[in-house]
Amino acid sequence: MIYDLFVIGGGSGGVRASRLAAIEGLKVGLAEGWDIGGTCVNRGCIPKKLYSYASHFNEEVEIMNSFGWSVNQLDFDWKALVKNKKKELTRLNGIYNSLLKNAGVEVFNSWATFLSKNSIELSDGTIIKSKKFLIAVGGEPIVPNIKGSEFIITSDEAFDLESLPSSILIMGGGYIAVEFASIFNGLGVETTISVRGDKVLRGFDEECVNFLVNEMKKKGIKFIFNNSPTAISHSKVSNNKEFNVQFKNDTYQFSKVMAAIGRKPMIKNLGVDKAGIDLTSNKSIIVDDFFQTSNKKIYAIGDVIDKVQLTPVAINEAIILIKNLTKNQCSTFKYKNIPTAIFSNPNMATVGMSEESALEKFKEIDVYVSEFKPLKLTLSKSNEKVFIKLIVDCETEKVIGLHYIGNDAAEIVQGFSVAIVSGLKKRDFDNTIGIHPSSAEEIVTLREKRKKL
Repeated sequence: MIYDLFVIGGGSGGVRASRLAAIEGLKVGLAEGWDIGGTCVNRGCIPKKLYSYASHFNEEVEIMNSFGWSVNQLDFDWKALVKNKKKELTRLNGIYNSLLKNAGVEVFNSWATFLSKNSIELSDGTIIKSKKFLIAVGGEPIVPNIKGSEFIITSDEAFDLESLPSSILIMGGGYIAVEFASIFNGLGVETTISVRGDKVLRGFDEECVNFLVNEMKKKGIKFIFNNSPTAISHSKVSNNKEFNVQFKNDTYQFSKVMAAIGRKPMIKNLGVDKAGIDLTSNKSIIVDDFFQTSNKKIYAIGDVIDKVQLTPVAINEAIILIKNLTKNQCSTFKYKNIPTAIFSNPNMATVGMSEESALEKFKEIDVYVSEFKPLKLTLSKSNEKVFIKLIVDCETEKVIGLHYIGNDAAEIVQGFSVAIVSGLKKRDFDNTIGIHPSSAEEIVTLREKRKKL
């Protein structure tokens, strides 16, 4: 049997592409050696957000007491969280499988390897030929090459630990590191982040990042900058229950060590060389504006092409690709004004440009900021604050960047993203009545520009 399109990888991008192609009448097959849904559903976005919710309840006790509720103690059961998470993921896996089946996609629970430019072999020995192939295998965590690296866990294992550690070191300064630090800290784990450089969340607005780091420090998270572990070993003093983590000049003890230093394309066993597929220096698959690889019969989307590593991006890349293939279109993806969120504590969400990137592109910008204690916390002793930043291009008066740190940041910025993507101007924000009392109303009531340096 020869397929019209065979998809390698059953993550968000692969599932969407195969479904749409099958609905359009193509003969479609899909191979996924792990669970359908990929990293996002099984080892990423979904469990991360569930665990993030769990980690926030610890702070609710003080807030509830300030509102007259008598709450003295909360008992947390890690195993119950893991069990309930697994139950939900099983439900989601079932939904994904049903969607594929109902669309007419033939699903193979198998890994795939290219044998040639137009054929692959599945784990069970089945040979597959197709008119076109789509690679959507995603990425996997990078583990540092240091002595004792076998003791390091990654995000793949973190959701299913047998027990909650008493302390953890998280290596890395990206959003995965920051999110897991907030999760573990909120669940009562003594948490430390170590960063090779001098800052976390590179590429995000620096003022916002500094604000977020300070808020995280208030909650007890420790940061080690300009330093990274050089070796890890079992601690003999603690009967191998703790690890000695050696840095340049110091050694610390932690119950767990987690690497969140980045991700790499999961192509190790894909056989891309036999398929005639060109790669970048970091082993990402090179594609043109239409997601076509150097092999004209093979396409690639998602994290494996090293564009923007976000689930909604992979899904929309899939939509554009299948429309192009089935509707004879030539649409391209616009990697601009993509809203994103960091589910840290507090949450941070952003759309558009940072102040640094805006200063590089525009002659003159106006910056509006607001920092305040949200109404929900005013009766408590909490010193957590909300931070909002709006960036405007002076020449066009368009709002070109919005950054929000505080509770439900993602929910708030998602709505305002429509305005920014649509090119609304600052006066459009000013002419919008705010919902009072709410934290989000501050976005449309900002009037005073920050003084230019």
